[in-house]
Amino acid sequence: MSENITIYDIAKEAHVSPATVSRVLTGNAKVRTEKRDAILAIIEKYNFHPNALARSLINKASKTIGFILPDITNPFFASTFLEAEKYALTLGYTLILCNSMNDNQLNQTELESLYLKMLMEKQVDGIIIMGGRVNEKKPINTQVTELQEIVKTKPVVFINGSMRNVKSYNITTDETDGINKLVRYLAELGHKNIGFIGGRKGITSTDVKLSAFESAIKQLGIAYHPEWVIPSSFGVEDGYSSMVQLLSQSSRPTAVMTVNDFTAIGAINAATDYGLHVPDDISITGFDGTYLADITRPTLTTISQNYAELGKKAVEAIAQVSLGKRFPRNTLIPTQLIIQNSCRKV
Repeated sequence: MSENITIYDIAKEAHVSPATVSRVLTGNAKVRTEKRDAILAIIEKYNFHPNALARSLINKASKTIGFILPDITNPFFASTFLEAEKYALTLGYTLILCNSMNDNQLNQTELESLYLKMLMEKQVDGIIIMGGRVNEKKPINTQVTELQEIVKTKPVVFINGSMRNVKSYNITTDETDGINKLVRYLAELGHKNIGFIGGRKGITSTDVKLSAFESAIKQLGIAYHPEWVIPSSFGVEDGYSSMVQLLSQSSRPTAVMTVNDFTAIGAINAATDYGLHVPDDISITGFDGTYLADITRPTLTTISQNYAELGKKAVEAIAQVSLGKRFPRNTLIPTQLIIQNSCRKV
């Protein structure tokens, strides 16, 4: 059986060097026909199949990709990882999941650094990163320097993030277009008083959405109310508290856009506790297009981030670059408006 046979055993029996056996296994043409035939005969004799470690040494590729994300319990990150994993398997790659645990009790930066070091030691073919440092508008210098060193030897992909002076491959959802679609949809329903809640300033995904929201509102000739724009964070509880703050004001919008589906659920809960009915009394939209949009009541009008394409392109970038092929530094993924039951005409 091949379990006890190594390329060194095959080389000894064929009276060649281990390097020659490696060249035959990789299909290298620089082996004389008689030597190749002798080596192949021995391989067939023992039914030899090199294990994953041996293949990585032969091919100088581990067929593994590191994937760092901040919160595996968040459907946006989990769905993107799942789609990336499914596509990676079709290419013969395995993903290593690293959850940097975006939690106030843990130092996310230290965990990211720990994972980056571990992945480099495992000689992964590339690294995909979501959230954390790649979403910080002003990352600290050590975070930048760490990735600058890694990209010298490994392709690194940022999903919905960027970092100045780091030569990464950036796969980005067109969040600006997604916000524009939601604003136009609400305007078509007759809404002229629109608020926005959730997210955290200084995080690129929030800043992009807030900028797009203000711009879209003004372009349509709708009054922009800064007091109706209430950043907080990204959880259900943040959506609830921001909505309470919004509903406590003397004047209220007829529609509220939220930074993601989590905050939309919190906003719906707060509106309900205030005695309002969604969408009869107030319309609410989400963003991300997670499964949460389908199970909340009413079902949520939202924007799909196109997880399958996000995950596929991230893996494809590493696979192509690892083979020495070119891949664009920046890839923009289109969004899709999903109209459900949380909005109505006014």
